[in-house]
Amino acid sequence: MNSTSLEYNLKTKIISDFLNQLGYSNEAIKIYLALVKNGPLTLLKVSKESGIERTRLYRLVEDFIEKGIVEEVPAYKRKTVKAVDLTSIELMVREKQIRALSLSESLPLFSTAVKDISGSFFPQVNVVYYRGVEGMKQMIWHSASCKGMLRTCSYRFWNDIVGDKFTLDINREMRENNLKIHDIYSDQYIRYKQNWMREKGKKPAGDWSFWNARYISEKVVKINQNIDIYNDIVAYSYWDKDDIFGVEIQNQRVADMQKQIHDVLWKMGKKVNELDWANPIWKK
Repeated sequence: MNSTSLEYNLKTKIISDFLNQLGYSNEAIKIYLALVKNGPLTLLKVSKESGIERTRLYRLVEDFIEKGIVEEVPAYKRKTVKAVDLTSIELMVREKQIRALSLSESLPLFSTAVKDISGSFFPQVNVVYYRGVEGMKQMIWHSASCKGMLRTCSYRFWNDIVGDKFTLDINREMRENNLKIHDIYSDQYIRYKQNWMREKGKKPAGDWSFWNARYISEKVVKINQNIDIYNDIVAYSYWDKDDIFGVEIQNQRVADMQKQIHDVLWKMGKKVNELDWANPIWKK
C-alpha cells in the first residue's frame, strides 16, 4: 500500500469516527463517504459506490435525508443526492453541545424528581465490581471526586498495583481538589511500611502533606484491605499478587453508617509520626 492510499484510509477513518460520534450508523457513513468522494450521485450510483443494495438504499436515503446528513438535489431528472455541506455538520455539533449541556444542567433536578416520586419503589443502591489493574485505577480515581472528607483504611501502597506514575497522577489530582483525608491503618500496614523502607530506602514520591493518618491496634480492628468512604460510596479493594479485585457500593445510608464507624475508630486512633505519609522524615 503506497503513501497516497495510507493517507486516504486515514482521512476516511477520521471522517467515519467523527460521524460515528455524531450518532450516525455505518451505512449512513458509507453513503456520506461515497457522496463526498464523488459529488452528487443518482441512487443507482450511490448503491455501487457504497456497496449497499439498491432495494435497501431507497429507504435508507429517505431516513438519512430526514436526519440531515444527506440532501436531495432537485435540479436533476433522476433522484440525485449529495452530502450536506460542512456548515450543516457544524450546526449538528453545536446542537449536540447545547443538548448535552442542557442535560448535564438538568440531571440534578431529574435525579431529585425521580427519587421523590419513586420513594421506596426505586432503591438507591448500585453495586459495581472491578477486577485487575485497570479496575483498581478506576476505583482509586473515583475517590478523587470526594466532596468533603475522604475516610479511608489502608493496608498497602497504591504504587504496588497501579504503579508510580498513576500514583503521582492521583496525588496531584487529590491536591488540586483540596481533598481532606482521614486514614486509619493497623499493624499489618506498619509491617508493610517498614518492609518498604528497608527495600526502597525512601517513602513513595509525591506531596502527601495533606494525608492525615492514625494507627489503631489490630486488637481493636485488623485492617487487611483498602476501604474508601466518600460521598454516597463505600469502596473495598484488595490486591495480592494476581488476586486483584474491588467493589463499589453506592448507597447513602450505607455510606453514612460507615462514615460514623470510621469516625469512632479515628477518635480511638493515634498518630505515629515516623510512619506517617505526611511526615517528611521516615525512620527505617
